[in-house]
Amino acid sequence: MSTPDKKSSTKRIEGDYQEPEYINIIVSDPVRTDDYISYKITTQTTFPEYSQRDFTVRRRYKEFVNLREHLKQKLSEKPKAIKFGELHQLPGNNLSSLFGQGRFEPEFIEERRKGLEQFLNSIANHNFFRFIPFLHKFLQDGEALFL
Repeated sequence: MSTPDKKSSTKRIEGDYQEPEYINIIVSDPVRTDDYISYKITTQTTFPEYSQRDFTVRRRYKEFVNLREHLKQKLSEKPKAIKFGELHQLPGNNLSSLFGQGRFEPEFIEERRKGLEQFLNSIANHNFFRFIPFLHKFLQDGEALFL
């Protein structure tokens, strides 16, 4: 009788039951700082690509744009990966929200928060994007990314 290797046995809970892999991301707590809004990103996961099961960071919209651009670049390097689905858009911008006070209106902030949450969950569960190290850093590392 062979013994299971360490990696697979760390996920076993009882008998032959193996904990399913999942990732869930919540974007919440928008905070205005000077001339931008930052969002709290809370992640819970069993994906082995992450060093912890629960972690939280704060990100601003510009960092989401940088993340999407990075993923878009990675996708262009591996065009066959599109078979797993496309890269979702970020919640839209319009001129009044970018340059006016509209971007600080509660309705706009809430719509953006929902869109950012949907975007992150779509890429974190994507069969190609979920393995990109830059995404792991975006979700786990509290340092600002390419501002």
